[in-house]
Amino acid sequence: MKRFLLCILTLALSLGCLCAAAEEIDWRACEDSELMVYVGCDEEHGAAVIKAFQEKTGINTSYTRLSGNECYNRIKAEREAPQADVWYGGTWDPYIAAANDGLLYAYEDFQHAPYKSDKYGIGEPEWFGIYSGYIGFICDMDALKKAGAEPPRSWEDLTRPEYAGMICMANPNATGTGVMTASILWQLFGEEKALELISEIDKNVVAYVGTGSDTCREVAEGKAAIGVGFLHTGLMYIEEGHDNIQLFAPSEGTGYEVGGAAIIENCPHLDEAKLFLAFAMSPECQEVGQTVGALQFLTVEGAEDPESAQVLLDMGINLIDYDSTWTAEHKDEIIAAWTGAISADKIEED
Repeated sequence: MKRFLLCILTLALSLGCLCAAAEEIDWRACEDSELMVYVGCDEEHGAAVIKAFQEKTGINTSYTRLSGNECYNRIKAEREAPQADVWYGGTWDPYIAAANDGLLYAYEDFQHAPYKSDKYGIGEPEWFGIYSGYIGFICDMDALKKAGAEPPRSWEDLTRPEYAGMICMANPNATGTGVMTASILWQLFGEEKALELISEIDKNVVAYVGTGSDTCREVAEGKAAIGVGFLHTGLMYIEEGHDNIQLFAPSEGTGYEVGGAAIIENCPHLDEAKLFLAFAMSPECQEVGQTVGALQFLTVEGAEDPESAQVLLDMGINLIDYDSTWTAEHKDEIIAAWTGAISADKIEED
């Protein structure tokens, strides 16, 4: 009991307002306690962050890797008896939907390092922005050259017949990347034109995969020539030596994500979850990702973006004013319409 009271008192001082600088937080306040995290970003990234947090705090931290929509669905199914404390990583649309459903803890008094841009803080106080990335085309130039095809430069290009059996996309039923990709088309072209494009692109799709990062992995492994996914993941494969891969952004425009971190409402270990969120919003934590190939832009002042990510800025990508709130509000409609426009037999099962 004394240990418990000490933990509560220390956290009240160090986390209640978080007015102190991060280096003044007593990171060992809840040593030997427990925490469970649902990881929505790439597993290597999530695992590295979990390891760093556990080493810093002494909290026994476990995790389960799920896609963004799987995180949302799991948290919603468990809302009466949450089995996890924190949701870490994954694109913002499922976070917005979860916040709208009352599934996330509103951390009203959380003060953290300033954001580099106001757009990163749109989810507060229910969720907090930890990284950002852009949707685009990840291309195997050797495979395209062998087929006598040029790389796609626009969304319309993806309908070209020479790409038959070459394209890999994310499944919106499983992953937030898929929902976001479909929503970009909705916001650029309107529903009718977007569905026409999706139906035409479907003729060229070899597979709809269950995680956003798998669109890039399929290209790296030679299973697809064109992946529609996050450019920073494609950049990771280039950094790993896949010099046949090049990145392209659609000329009509594309959307961007803000990856999130949040505490789950009524979680079993709230004090430990607050400590985890303080870590997630520190430059120290945000820079962990690039040590395992996660090359997103980082959100808080003091966190150094990966040097290799500069290449994405140099591409002159046309970013639309992507409306993530609209996407979250219309997620079910987007998924239902997309499902009716594509070939169900191309959806990869886990």
